[in-house]
Amino acid sequence: MKFGVLRNVIDEVRSEVRGEIEDVRSDIKGLGDKVDEQDYKFDAYQKGIDGMVHMSITIIIATATVAVLPSLSPAITAIINAVTNGTQ
Repeated sequence: MKFGVLRNVIDEVRSEVRGEIEDVRSDIKGLGDKVDEQDYKFDAYQKGIDGMVHMSITIIIATATVAVLPSLSPAITAIINAVTNGTQ
């Protein structure tokens, strides 16, 4: 009789331990999903930053072009005139 009761207690403990192990596995899987989610958020953030840097560089180049070309145009015109007048 004592062995039967002991066996039942051992089976109950074994069942509880299996349940706890499954809970731990589930928690670990949940943590893995959260890490993957954070990786996705970081990737989206990084792509956004890359886009903003690209746009900023484009704006800087366009602004520099607008600022430099008007002052450069008379010099280029003078060079072209000098070359064409000198060859005639």
